[in-house]
Amino acid sequence: MANMTLTLLVLAAAGGMLVPACVSGHRVQRGRVALSNGQPLTCIYYFPHWWEPWKSDDDAIRADLKRLRAMGINTLLLDHEWSQAIDGDWKWLDRSHRLAKEAGMAIVPWLSPKTWVDIMPGRRHDLAKKWFGVEPRYGIRQDGSRAAPIIWDHAVHVAGVKYARMYLDRYADQALLWLHWNGRDRPVISLSVESAWDGGFDDESSERFRAWCRRKYRSLQNLNRSWGTQLHQWAAIDPRDTTVFNYGAHIEGKAAHPRAVEDHVMFRSETIRDVLSAIGREVRKTHPDVLLMAEYPYQYEAEHPHARAYRIQYGADPVSCDWADIVLIRATGPLSAGELTALERHRKRTGQRFVLTYRTYSDWDVSPASAAFARSVETCAGQAAQHGDGFGFYSWNEMVDTHVAFSPAVPAGEQSGWTPERSERAIRLLGAMAARYRSLAE
Repeated sequence: MANMTLTLLVLAAAGGMLVPACVSGHRVQRGRVALSNGQPLTCIYYFPHWWEPWKSDDDAIRADLKRLRAMGINTLLLDHEWSQAIDGDWKWLDRSHRLAKEAGMAIVPWLSPKTWVDIMPGRRHDLAKKWFGVEPRYGIRQDGSRAAPIIWDHAVHVAGVKYARMYLDRYADQALLWLHWNGRDRPVISLSVESAWDGGFDDESSERFRAWCRRKYRSLQNLNRSWGTQLHQWAAIDPRDTTVFNYGAHIEGKAAHPRAVEDHVMFRSETIRDVLSAIGREVRKTHPDVLLMAEYPYQYEAEHPHARAYRIQYGADPVSCDWADIVLIRATGPLSAGELTALERHRKRTGQRFVLTYRTYSDWDVSPASAAFARSVETCAGQAAQHGDGFGFYSWNEMVDTHVAFSPAVPAGEQSGWTPERSERAIRLLGAMAARYRSLAE
């Protein structure tokens, strides 16, 4: 299976004009995120435990990691750590660390998806009780359907703390990423992939929202003035009432009471922040040196339709990431001037470091000798060097279901026109971007 190296490359976005480093009238100064050996952080999403043929063939993983390492990538971003751990009693994660360490690469784990959405009813609920001694309670969505565990529930706190400690103890001397930070080496984990709350409409969460509104507005008169409503008592605030909290219309910019929906979005965002912050504080009681990384699925304050929908649907405002030392941003493409301004505003507000990662798309099929190739390299690598603290790609084999990919195991009619030659050109562009970033950051 060694010839399956790079069989599922996810190709991703470049193009556009490089935005200058002068934002809001001043020159931005960066503090690079560096590994223990001094290398600037260059990362990529790669899942040895998920996709065929990787989960069944060590040599295919070795071949991919060897090439990624030669291209200048030094860190892997791994998703769904708890679900993969319990599905094989650490088997797949042990293998990921073994092969990454063998290849001289580091790993940042996203310990749970969407704040423990993977503890669902049935087998995993039972395993959560076995592993952590807790029984999570489940929330509901606006339509009344069952959602993920209520993230502010004590069970989520206990599970999050215990699993983070288990992971740190198990992999501290394996491939876990260590960064040289303020004069000493420190391990890195992420408590959750994608800042999100799948729920927030159950009765107890709604009561918390009413208390949040009381603190913000102090009187119903103030609230009604802001929302454009005529509520006569605090108890009348019901996030499941779509006449006031019309989430669907608000995503399209057509809600009758947009301020009401935005307040509920912010309540959910602040709850995510508070929950993950509390977990992080507890973990640091036993692992005081650990650095915490958050993942934000789109650039801050992006107007891309998918970004807007995600933020509103999942309560994923940038404040939801305030608990982290480092925020990794999965950008849809090069950040616009307005998005860079938003990034710098949040950097100034929080003091956080930001790692910019870029998606790959079909326009990466360009000749290495072309002007488009050089322009794309400078656009992504140059922007990350000027405005970010680390650089990476989203993704390698992670998005094969929605992006173009090449695999000799897939029939030609299903390749969307991709060939080994076209795929190779895209891979070379990715490598050129990584090399350029390192040349600028080192």
